[in-house]
Amino acid sequence: MSGFFGIVRTDGVAVEQRFLDQVAQRLQFRGPDGGQTWAKDGFGTCFSYLETGTRHQSSSQPVRLGDRHTLLGEVRLDARKQLVSELLENQQHATEEVSDHELLLLAWSVWGEGTLAKLLGDFSFALWDASQRLLVCARDFAGARPFFYTWRDGVFCFSNTLNVLRLAPGISDALDGFFVSDFLLTGFCSDPTRTVWRDVRRLPAGHRLVLSGGELHVKRFLTLPVEEPLRLNRAGEYLENYRELLRQAVGDRLPEGKVSLYLSGGLDSGSVCASAAGIAKKNGNSPALKAFTISWRPLFDDPEPRFAQLTARQLGLAHEILEENSILPDESQAASAPEPTAELFLDREHRFYQTISTHAPVVLSGDGGDDVLSGQSWPYLKYLYERGEWGDIVRNFGGYLGTHGRLAPLRGGFRNKARRWFGAEDNPQTSPDWLNDGFAERSRGESDDRFQEHPPIEKHPLHPEAYRALHSGYWASVHENEDAGYTGAPLETRAPLLDLRILRFLLRLPPVPWCVNKELSRQAMKGALPKDILERPKAPLMEDPLEACWQGFGWRPHPEKNPPKRVHEFVKWERWLATLENPKGYFRYESLYPLSFSLWLKGIEKGGGIQ
Repeated sequence: MSGFFGIVRTDGVAVEQRFLDQVAQRLQFRGPDGGQTWAKDGFGTCFSYLETGTRHQSSSQPVRLGDRHTLLGEVRLDARKQLVSELLENQQHATEEVSDHELLLLAWSVWGEGTLAKLLGDFSFALWDASQRLLVCARDFAGARPFFYTWRDGVFCFSNTLNVLRLAPGISDALDGFFVSDFLLTGFCSDPTRTVWRDVRRLPAGHRLVLSGGELHVKRFLTLPVEEPLRLNRAGEYLENYRELLRQAVGDRLPEGKVSLYLSGGLDSGSVCASAAGIAKKNGNSPALKAFTISWRPLFDDPEPRFAQLTARQLGLAHEILEENSILPDESQAASAPEPTAELFLDREHRFYQTISTHAPVVLSGDGGDDVLSGQSWPYLKYLYERGEWGDIVRNFGGYLGTHGRLAPLRGGFRNKARRWFGAEDNPQTSPDWLNDGFAERSRGESDDRFQEHPPIEKHPLHPEAYRALHSGYWASVHENEDAGYTGAPLETRAPLLDLRILRFLLRLPPVPWCVNKELSRQAMKGALPKDILERPKAPLMEDPLEACWQGFGWRPHPEKNPPKRVHEFVKWERWLATLENPKGYFRYESLYPLSFSLWLKGIEKGGGIQ
């Protein structure tokens, strides 16, 4: 996706063109198709343009509406006809030809911040109101586009590229202790507002930030509605509604030119590919589509390529399997990431991203298909029981037993509750003995500052786990790892199954039968996907690649005896080295997190990281 950077100076100092030029140079890798810098009245911007073939894309930024509103960022809107119609009803001169940025600005002139609740699509942007000296920043619900910011000494900077913000005025090289502690213990950071840098923050998905009067205010602007379950007359109506929503979500995300497709051997990516193939065939554009399957052969006998070939053949898709003759972790590549990463196959991933981008700058993924459609039955049974809806209990649960020959899995957490009842509590987690004592104490204190939703996300009566997961920020972290700021590849990922229209529909589905083992997808894709795919059970990756390297190929990490000095602030290095292999010698993934952190620090000292 294109790259952007903005700076707002509330200290009365002018934005220097030399500084903007320096930032623009760092952003060039994101936008090989053009770029601009711009500054006025303490507000400066940089933009690098990636042409994606999207009809309503703005090739020049910022985009302005009169002298009052200025917009900078990544904006791709869905359901444009509905938004245009509402604007025309409000006497706004909106047409189907205006860009997504212009459409957003017109909407803002009518509804102000209320516009955010009306937007469908992928976006992260900043909108400057010159008359009120107010900046509003926003990131879409699924977090499809990154947004980072800094705020120090009256200077606010923002970008979709983390490393660029290290150029911001007054930013230190201090690391965020909570982030580092979380990473060393779990391999990721659980707080969606933090980055590895103390002075740089993330805007969480579904949140907006307002800078006004020298103060920052961050607040969630969108939660998915909790609605009554759907009660349609025919089973076929559920399938027809889902297929139409999928067609809309895929169609809105398809560019006019070439497009790449991720294709595993499962239902989710297969459903997206089937919808895309149908739309392309209708438009006479089938040759523009190409599917890509990432294979772990010859590391282990990965079945995904074989199943993906079945789908590609039935859909008539050009298809390429991405695999390499030798697969071993490349520890040095951990140094190239913008933040510490537990992924030790980064170089391989980035080569695959580059390959996919040579076909098209846009790729559609099957991300998001599991949250609701692998759902629970117990909350639904409880919901019906409390309302005395015995007919629905017999019809749905009894019907599932009759058609599938087994009871719908309840997934009520009964085993864990029984363990707690009989006193078999899980052992409380303790810090490993290789964690620096002073740092461990500080990180426990910093845990009090962990991000919390205000107000808390309510509990969904039918899909509590899925609803909580969709609001957790997990998908935002997935999208960031696929973003050009992390991969270095000019490739934009779009996820139709995380479309808000689809999510709202799925959350209203009766969990039985539709959300048991992806029943909705299996039924909706009959005739579109091969029988072997429709009947294939949901399965994780056959083997963990890193564990396969450890057990099958004798791979072992090679940590330095003298790591970067900053490592010792956090880790007792000699003690950690002694724990790399326990006496039995079996693989322990968590043992490698300090290694990844050390490699990343080494890369930072050498000026590493994507751009």
